Amino acid sequence: MPHFIPDNVYSGLLADLRAAAISPDWHSALAEVLAGADVLPEVCRADFVEEGERMMAA
Repeated sequence: MPHFIPDNVYSGLLADLRAAAISPDWHSALAEVLAGADVLPEVCRADFVEEGERMMAA
């Protein structure tokens, strides 16, 4: 099932991806763009679970 986002957000994402693609450190730049779009690797899931648990405990 596709995930639909507003047109302006999509346009901004495309612009950010284009800038990342021509960056000398494209790997880091692309990771930042994806993180900005809330797309993270599975390995990061535990960080968010732990953060959520800390917030609920406070």
